Amino acid sequence: MTTKRALAALAATLAMTSVVAQTMKPEDQIEIRQAAYTLMGYSFGSIAQMAQGKRPYSKDDAIKYADLLAQVATVPKGFFGEGTDKGDTRAKPEIWAKRADFDDKMSKMLAEVAKLPAVTRTGDLDALKVQAKATGATCGACHDEYRIKR
Repeated sequence: MTTKRALAALAATLAMTSVVAQTMKPEDQIEIRQAAYTLMGYSFGSIAQMAQGKRPYSKDDAIKYADLLAQVATVPKGFFGEGTDKGDTRAKPEIWAKRADFDDKMSKMLAEVAKLPAVTRTGDLDALKVQAKATGATCGACHDEYRIKR
């Protein structure tokens, strides 16, 4: 998926509700959630690189990435509808078999992501390191159990 297509799909998604998502074709839901995950990976990856010293720290950039992540992270949850367990997806069938656990992990990730914008605005790199680690752990908890490895 190209970056332009990912951004276009995400922009359309942000204007929709979960009710609309339920009426979408499964392949469209998959494309939208993948676009959101691509942007999440980009924004969180940039924050993580700063926290790990692999990229120069910039308060302004950290804020930009944290704000983007906080907005985009809410998108995928509404696009795991019926039929989206098949096709071009890395989502494991366990998502639908253990939906309550998946939703709980997703909620924990969203709670940690929601803390990042405020932390970045302090300009405290040590606090960012702590929050990036906590956020990454919640992302990883879902990836370990519910995402097919490449």
